[in-house]
Amino acid sequence: MDTRTLFADHIQTVCKHLDSALQEAAHAGVHLESIVFHAGSEQMYHGDDQSIPFRPDAHFARLAPVPGADHFVLYEPNTRLRLIRLAPNDFWHEPPNNIDHPYAEAMQVETVGSREEAIAAIGQLKAAAYVGSSPKVAADLGLATDAVEPSALMAPLNWARAFKTPYEAQCLRDASKLAAIGHAAVRRGVASRRTTLQLHNDYLVATELRENQTPYSNIIAWDATAATLHYQSKNMDAPSPGNVLLIDAGANAWGYASDITRTYCNEQAHPVFRQILDGMEVLQLKLVAQVAPYTEYIDIHAAAHRGIADLLCDLGVLRVPAKEAYDRGLTRPFLPHGVGHHLGLQVHDVGGRQINPQGEIRPPSKEHPLLRTTRPLEPGFIVTIEPGLYFIPMLLDQHRSADTSAAFNWPLVDELIPCGGVRIEDDILVTETGHENLSRPFVPGHRDPCS
Repeated sequence: MDTRTLFADHIQTVCKHLDSALQEAAHAGVHLESIVFHAGSEQMYHGDDQSIPFRPDAHFARLAPVPGADHFVLYEPNTRLRLIRLAPNDFWHEPPNNIDHPYAEAMQVETVGSREEAIAAIGQLKAAAYVGSSPKVAADLGLATDAVEPSALMAPLNWARAFKTPYEAQCLRDASKLAAIGHAAVRRGVASRRTTLQLHNDYLVATELRENQTPYSNIIAWDATAATLHYQSKNMDAPSPGNVLLIDAGANAWGYASDITRTYCNEQAHPVFRQILDGMEVLQLKLVAQVAPYTEYIDIHAAAHRGIADLLCDLGVLRVPAKEAYDRGLTRPFLPHGVGHHLGLQVHDVGGRQINPQGEIRPPSKEHPLLRTTRPLEPGFIVTIEPGLYFIPMLLDQHRSADTSAAFNWPLVDELIPCGGVRIEDDILVTETGHENLSRPFVPGHRDPCS
């Protein structure tokens, strides 16, 4: 199906979501007749005239994949969507380019030269809600404070965002294809032990992206720094020893973000760590295989910890049986984060802990407080599956003098700390009958041939 048809069907589905959200809001006592979606306004660094890199509000971007600030979409039930597109008449900046996307066929498009003109074009609003990041703009539209993202509306909007349309799934496939080009470029640089800055630049050049166009700042870490989950330093220091490399990097397609992680090591890496990496590859694929409609995501998270317990105990990192290691929570310092998250217009997409459109939350357990998704999987969800196994001194040290100390093989742990850790991540679409791996066809595993 071509993009034109996919997007037309997408808009039709999203408008049904908006109708349902208005009905949910009405049931909660908030009666609305329209919604104004604002892309957001550029913000300046404090005390400066330089703008902070801009990203449009995700709810706006779901309707209109138009780059830039201060566009608006006006939604009224049973009425054609209106996009008020800002094209500033400005000699300071390059005018916006036309984009090769059929959005204009799905809505009425009006082009204006300033935000003030956009607000004037929207005109008088009655019983409207504002969805966006600027209460000031809402006030300029004549809306009261309680019309700014009312929770009775935002809860069902966030709930619906979890259900990706075929158009959105295709955007994620395209984002994976683009990220794959960068991942392949970085993988080719592993053997030559290129610096993190060089590898980062290799990724950007290969994908033809600027740094502010990636969905998040690339994580490229050698050796021990791979145990820093969001390691951001990119420098010209030669890796030493340069035996393990972790890359967590994605790309955008019409605002939708891929999020893909691979870990590589060479023959000089610690032999136990090489076995850990092979074992984590097997475990990650087993966890992906569990993704299916109505599966409890928290069960996949628990399976990740059981698999890590098996691996650590089989390799002698822990000196107790695997079941005991799991039951006593001894895997938690090795995997401190959740096994993944919802993915879409935001890397950590919304709605992962909601249990209904009204906004009730299912919190994660005290044992696993960082799990971002507690909602059972349903067809149309796109989630990541990203187990990790790290040697993080600040977490492991808590056990050195605790009653759990005897369960750890500390000499071996200390040998493995310089290796950092492993994370392997793919982006998974839940289908009616199972799942589709959106990233693995394009970004192979560490032992698979590099494309």
